[in-house]
Amino acid sequence: MSKDIKSLILVRHSKAEKRSYDVNDFDRKLTKKGKKDSKEIADYVDKMMKKVDLIITSPAIRAKETAEIFSKSFKSKVKIMEEDLLYEGNTEEIVEKLSELLKGYYNVMIFGHNPTFDELAKKLTGDDLHLRKTGVICIEGETFEDILSGKGKLKWMVDPKSIEL
Repeated sequence: MSKDIKSLILVRHSKAEKRSYDVNDFDRKLTKKGKKDSKEIADYVDKMMKKVDLIITSPAIRAKETAEIFSKSFKSKVKIMEEDLLYEGNTEEIVEKLSELLKGYYNVMIFGHNPTFDELAKKLTGDDLHLRKTGVICIEGETFEDILSGKGKLKWMVDPKSIEL
C-alpha cells in the first residue's frame, strides 16, 4: 500500500437528549454521557490516525457538538464544514456530494445519523455494520473514488462499548 492511501471515517453522533415535544429533533443536544463518550472515542481515534484533514458534519446540534469535541482532541487543527445532506439526505445523495467535497484531502471524517450511516457503511464496505452512538468506522482505499464506489476496505471500527474496561 502506498503512503497516499485515503481514509473516510464515519462517526455517528453521540448520545443526545431524548426526543420530546419541547425540543425539535434538529436542536437536540448531547447529554453529559454523550460528551464523555465523544471525548474518549476522539482520544482513541487521535491515536489511530496520524492526521485528520477535514471534518464534515450534519448541521444538527448533536452531530456538530460531537464533531467539535473530536476536532478539539486532535493535535492538529482540522477544518470543519457543515453539509445538510448528512442530516436529511439519502446514501446516494451523500456519496455524490462527498465525491465533490473530498478532492484534495487524505483523511476525512463525516458526522451524522442512523439509519443513514448504517446504510452508508454497508454501501461502502459491503458489510452489514451497525454504528452505535459515538461509533466510528474507518474505510481505506487507494482513492476516494474507490471508497465511494464500494471498493474500500474496512480498516477498523470502535465505539464506547468496545473500549470499556
